[in-house]
Amino acid sequence: MRSTSALALMMASLAVGALSACGDGDKKDNTPDSGTSSGNGKCPASAYICENFDNGDNGWKQPDDFHFATVTIDGSRTRSGSGAVHVVTEAGHNEEPFEPGKDEQAIAHLRKDIPQFGTKLYARAYVYLSRSSPPGVMGTYFILFSPNDNDFGGIELQGLPNGGFALDNWTGRGTGWNYQDEDPVVVKVSPNRWTCIEWGVERDSATAETGHAMAWADGQLAYDFPNVGMRPFTNFAVGYGFVHPKGDSESETWIDDLVVAPERIGCE
Repeated sequence: MRSTSALALMMASLAVGALSACGDGDKKDNTPDSGTSSGNGKCPASAYICENFDNGDNGWKQPDDFHFATVTIDGSRTRSGSGAVHVVTEAGHNEEPFEPGKDEQAIAHLRKDIPQFGTKLYARAYVYLSRSSPPGVMGTYFILFSPNDNDFGGIELQGLPNGGFALDNWTGRGTGWNYQDEDPVVVKVSPNRWTCIEWGVERDSATAETGHAMAWADGQLAYDFPNVGMRPFTNFAVGYGFVHPKGDSESETWIDDLVVAPERIGCE
């Protein structure tokens, strides 16, 4: 189900099948001081990644499998400097009807290794969507992934058609999927503008099997997703696209000014 590898697709399908679709969805821990931020939006000395994409690939790895999408670093639209991640997904891909071995994703990411996840990790990027995700489909922004055979799994921050956030968990632990279920959604990502998106992942100890994950848009806390499965994540991916497209799969997205650190970065 994910754009990590064929193995990831198989394991993710097994994990999601074993987990509830939306358990604990009514719990909202939107405490204003969750993930306290310095507020300056600058790259801290502790950062694992501080990237404005002005230096080309700069150690980023292209996807190891093709999912009807392209990801490049170019200057077609930037928030700052001369480069940004540019993702284009193809139109007309539909995962339904389901067929064993069929791959109808429309998604692409760039990936980079990071130090093994301990208790806190935060990501901040500016994202420009050409459109909201299609009805009934989630768009994926960030992925944290553990490729270890004996500790395999990942979590990802997704965008909903209404501009809210979802958290997909394919670690085999905790709640399988959780989402921002307000009506209307107040804190959200809107297309055709740069939005500061932040993602915070926390657990009580470096061995805890579950924790929680927060999402912010332009500095406002959107949701605090509970009961999120944790693994020793060592890989971070950034990009966009649809794991479960329904035919309306065409999109164009730009991402710039990315920071990943063990402390919250905030928006500039």
